[in-house]
Amino acid sequence: MREIKSFIKNASFSELTKAHELLQDAIAQQQEQAQAKEEVLALLKEKGLTLDDLVGSGAMDKRSKVSPKYRIEIDGKVHEWTGRGKTPKAFANVNLDDYKI
Repeated sequence: MREIKSFIKNASFSELTKAHELLQDAIAQQQEQAQAKEEVLALLKEKGLTLDDLVGSGAMDKRSKVSPKYRIEIDGKVHEWTGRGKTPKAFANVNLDDYKI
């Protein structure tokens, strides 16, 4: 908001007119999008559908969460690692068997 007030103080009449046109266009676009959303939601309600029906369960991440295998505490910070992927710096040059959970 401060930037807008500063712009208003320092802008010329033509710059203010151009900003006014841009704002009117942005407001009109927002109103069109809001109206389109209302129409879509009304159509969904009319057909007895929900947004979840459209998205479906295929959009969910099917990867499972992997439990950490190793835990180490360094400088009061606890670091955990599943044992997969690149070895974190906290576990570099240590015997992993000592930190197995």
